[in-house]
Amino acid sequence: MRTILSWLCALFFFSYGVGAQSLSYTKADSLFCLQVLDSLKHLQTTDAGERLVQVAHLFLDKPYVAATLEGEPETLVVNFRELDCTTLVESVLALSQPVSSFADYTEALRGLRYRKGEVRYTERLHYIADWMYENDKRGLVKDITPELPGSEPLPLALSFMSSHPESYPALKGHPERVARMQEVESAVNARSGYAYLPKERMGEAEKFIRNGDIIGFVTTIKGLDVTHLGIAYWATPERLTFIHASSSARKVIVNPDSLESYLKRQKSCRGIWLIRPNS
Repeated sequence: MRTILSWLCALFFFSYGVGAQSLSYTKADSLFCLQVLDSLKHLQTTDAGERLVQVAHLFLDKPYVAATLEGEPETLVVNFRELDCTTLVESVLALSQPVSSFADYTEALRGLRYRKGEVRYTERLHYIADWMYENDKRGLVKDITPELPGSEPLPLALSFMSSHPESYPALKGHPERVARMQEVESAVNARSGYAYLPKERMGEAEKFIRNGDIIGFVTTIKGLDVTHLGIAYWATPERLTFIHASSSARKVIVNPDSLESYLKRQKSCRGIWLIRPNS
């Protein structure tokens, strides 16, 4: 039975390309992409945030699976069947761009996920601070956290990946990659202007958050910036929550309680970043 299943998986899994620019996906992934793009043709709104929320709803109940991007060699992975918090946000944001085909989508995803679109592990935008900066430069998103009432400066001291290479299979035994990650961390740390909204100030800033804003949950863990991502969603005019790939629920969900209540329960979360998609 294991042999038959392995053969079937190979039959429907595709990986092609040249060198580091290869692409990995299944037929189910390409079909889902086309279905979403077809449904978006009938969407009435032109607002980027509303579009994100509509796309995110199409992912509800899809399984949470971590580390779907990892593998040697590095490839551009398209996986709509299994998502973590970051791949959900990237998938939704890429689908929300003006794309009309699966090929368009993969190019949008490549630009979102990799520095200058270069598909290499060390050029993947692992840190959300770096992801936010690079995609801001490309005109796709804007960090609006400094504009929120109650926000405070947030000097960065990223170091986790280079100081814990044993936790990352692609870094373990590759000192040249670790050195490159140190360069990336130093470059991000040198940037100024980062701020965060302390979770205790959530109440006064909530009204400035819009549907489709990307929420980064800023951590107290040394060497990291963000440990979770979600998509802001006003479930009712009075209740702000978010859509995310939940590790505890093991699937993509609309969080059952409010964003403010969720933040209060997260001991290692100090507050949020708010990243707004551009129209």
